[in-house]
Amino acid sequence: MAHLWITVLGALIAILYNILRYIRNHREYWKQRKVAGPEPSFWCGNLKELVRPEYPAPLQLRDWTKQYGKVYGIQEGWESVLVVSDVDVMQDLFVRKFEQFYGRKNFPFVGDVDKEKDVHVFSARGLRWKRLRTLSNPTFSVNSLKKMKSTVEDSVLVMLGYLEEHADVEKSFNIHPYYQQLTMDVIARVAMGQKGSQQFRSEYLDLVKAIFGRPADQPFAIAIKVLPPIFTTVVRKLATLTAKMRGMPFIFLKEQIEDAVNERRKLRSENGGKHEAADFIDLFLDAEAEVDLTPTGYDKNNLKVEKKLSPSEVVMQCFVFLLAGFDTTANSLAYASYCIAKNPHARRRVQEEIDAICAHSEVSYEQIQQLRYLDMVVKEALRLYPLAAFASSRTCMEATKLGDVEVEKGISVLADVFSVHYDKRIWGEDADEFRPERWEGIQRHPLSWLPFGAGPRMCIGKRLAEMEEKLALVHILRKYDIIAAPDTEVWLFLKM
Repeated sequence: MAHLWITVLGALIAILYNILRYIRNHREYWKQRKVAGPEPSFWCGNLKELVRPEYPAPLQLRDWTKQYGKVYGIQEGWESVLVVSDVDVMQDLFVRKFEQFYGRKNFPFVGDVDKEKDVHVFSARGLRWKRLRTLSNPTFSVNSLKKMKSTVEDSVLVMLGYLEEHADVEKSFNIHPYYQQLTMDVIARVAMGQKGSQQFRSEYLDLVKAIFGRPADQPFAIAIKVLPPIFTTVVRKLATLTAKMRGMPFIFLKEQIEDAVNERRKLRSENGGKHEAADFIDLFLDAEAEVDLTPTGYDKNNLKVEKKLSPSEVVMQCFVFLLAGFDTTANSLAYASYCIAKNPHARRRVQEEIDAICAHSEVSYEQIQQLRYLDMVVKEALRLYPLAAFASSRTCMEATKLGDVEVEKGISVLADVFSVHYDKRIWGEDADEFRPERWEGIQRHPLSWLPFGAGPRMCIGKRLAEMEEKLALVHILRKYDIIAAPDTEVWLFLKM
């Protein structure tokens, strides 16, 4: 009997030893390949440094880039990630080698984007991504934007009415919540078919703001990152169950969108299927059909794309556009307003340009395109405060070489956007300063500015966001001055 216990104990020790050795070898993934990077901890890799609320992850990456160079490796828990800020390497990543990097580095709870039903264009890959992207492209064409312009402008004028209440009392206030009302109003009208402006009474805003707040499911996200892949499915199912039991906001929002889609589907059926496409729901329902979800890779030579969406994809497309259309544009407007407030000379030049080009009360799409200095102001604000920096990432789908590093299939690659945007070799010694004039007549590397990503997977809503932001600033600045209050921060502190 004693021999049996000794044998069992020996077997357990051997198993534990091999598990620990496996973890150690995995943590030394980049060291074994002679790729520089911060020393990972045994249990969490470098994840602990990336989830600190007091010090945002993009700033941590920038610190590491200064220490380890423009290409280095980190361990994001169990995930091996190559971080790059060399613009030539980034051009390979996002453009030249897109066939090897067509997948995005997705969030922990996304699941299998090739097989699961609830997938949207942001997380999809391969031919599924190409199909979803192709079906979404017409929504953001120039012709579509011209049709949306009057709706966007109407929402801007409604917001202006609320701002007038503050102008009358001449007290300082935070303009960001008003931009959030505006951007939610616009995306709800053009995407979800909301009738008229619903600012300060939106049915979606509180839910969406809660989703973008500090996530209550973060412990599960960290667990998925830290634990070996064999536990991923269990943790994901546990997180989903907990979310349903606790009534997480994204569950409620998805249900609201499902109700809106079902209601529209019913209305179209009652009208004999005849319904002029008026918003994103109609556009996606026009393509609704049974879809084969057999996983397929990306082939740039395969020009044939089935213009079909599954019922779940219709809902998820509306879901992702509602989220993306709200947060990034509101933040971009806030950053631009901050920069304008802190730089009166830039504000005056923008106002002079607006007075010269936009003489009538209504601003045309063509006039927006003529506002060159305003465009430079918006670009410069986004250079200093890039949006969604962690979205500029890819997953290696086929082993290849990136710069001097051999990248294996399944490895994630993340662009350090902040380091690129503040690189003095690209932007000059005054790279830390707001100077819109730096955009006049100078050609820079196409990958030196990345607030909307790059390559075929560049943000699909870029032109809508730019039109919305410029329309808002035009109407505000031709009536008011945006000025800094006594308590306006000298330099914005980023929070995650």
